[in-house]
Amino acid sequence: MSMENDVANVTRIAVVGSGALGQFYAAQLSLAGHDVRLLARRDAASIADRGIIVHQTPTPKVKSTTTYSTLHIAPERLTVATEPRTLTTHGFPDWVLVALKTTALDNARGLVEPLLVPTTRVVIMCNGLGVEDRFAEWFGAARIFGLVCSVGVIRDADGIIYHMAFGHVAVGHFQNDVGERAALQALFEGAGIECECPQSLLEGRWRKLGWNLPFNGLALLYDCTTDAIVRDPQRRAFALELARECVVIGNLDLAAHGLNGRIEDDWALLQLQRTDTMGAYAPSTLLDARAGHALEIDTMFLEPARRARRLGAPAPALFELIDGLRGRHWVAESV
Repeated sequence: MSMENDVANVTRIAVVGSGALGQFYAAQLSLAGHDVRLLARRDAASIADRGIIVHQTPTPKVKSTTTYSTLHIAPERLTVATEPRTLTTHGFPDWVLVALKTTALDNARGLVEPLLVPTTRVVIMCNGLGVEDRFAEWFGAARIFGLVCSVGVIRDADGIIYHMAFGHVAVGHFQNDVGERAALQALFEGAGIECECPQSLLEGRWRKLGWNLPFNGLALLYDCTTDAIVRDPQRRAFALELARECVVIGNLDLAAHGLNGRIEDDWALLQLQRTDTMGAYAPSTLLDARAGHALEIDTMFLEPARRARRLGAPAPALFELIDGLRGRHWVAESV
C-alpha cells in the first residue's frame, strides 16, 4: 500500500470518538487550519450548534493554551455527523483519529471502515495494550499508527471540555517505520502540540501505562481523585510499586518483541512527581465508574497482567490491584 501524501497536503482529519480527548485534539488541529470532521454521538448536537469550547490550563506542551484561556472553534469550521459516510461527502479523510473507549472496540471496525481509501492513515488514541493489533488485522498494518496522549481533560455534561494538565503526545507507527512516524509527528507539531518519539510504539504504550495503571486503577479501587492517592503514604507507595512493575514488565515485553529501547528505572517515580502537580484530578476510569459506564479493564489492567504471567515477571502489586477490583465487582474474570 502506497503512502504518498505529502505532509503539507494532509488536511482532512476525521475524529472517531468525540469525547473529551477527541474534542481537545480536534480543536488544536482545527485551529491549525485543518479540515476537521467529527463522528459524534452524545455531543453531536452541541458541536453542530456552538462548535467546540475548551477551557485551557497554560502549558508549554500545547501552544494554544498559552494564548487562549478559552479556545472556541466555531461550528462552521467543523463537520459533525452521527454516521461515518456523511464525513466523506467532500472527500475521504487523509487521517482517521480513533479516540474511542476500548469498551467500544466491537463497533470500531464498522465506524472506521467507511472512512477509508487506500491512502488513509489510521491513528489509535485508545488506552492500554494490544489495540493497534486489532486495527492492523482489519485494515493492514502499514496504515496503522499509535498516539499516546498524556493529557488531563474532562468533558462537562453539556459537551464543554476542561483541559486540566499537560497535552503532549508520543507518536508511533505500528511497524515502527520512522518515515511514517515523521508524518504524524509533523501533523501534531504543526498544531502546536509537543511530540515525543519513543524507539517503538510498544515502548510508548508501556510508558503511558506507568501512569494509567496505578492512577486509573487506584482511583477506581478507592473511589478517589489523584490527590487522595499521592497524599496518602500507603496509597502513594502502592502507586509507586505499580508504576515500577510496569517498567519491569514493559522492558521484558520490549525484549521479547526484539525491540530496542528500554524504560529507565526512574520513570516510575517521575509519574508520581507529575501527579503531585495535577490537584484533584479524576481519571477517566473513575469518571466512567461514577457514571455507570463500561470500564476499560481489559487493555489497561488485564492485558498487562497476562503479559506479566507469560513473561514470568513478578507483579504482586498488579495482581493485588486486580484482586481488589474484583472484590469491588469491577473485574469479573481471572487472569
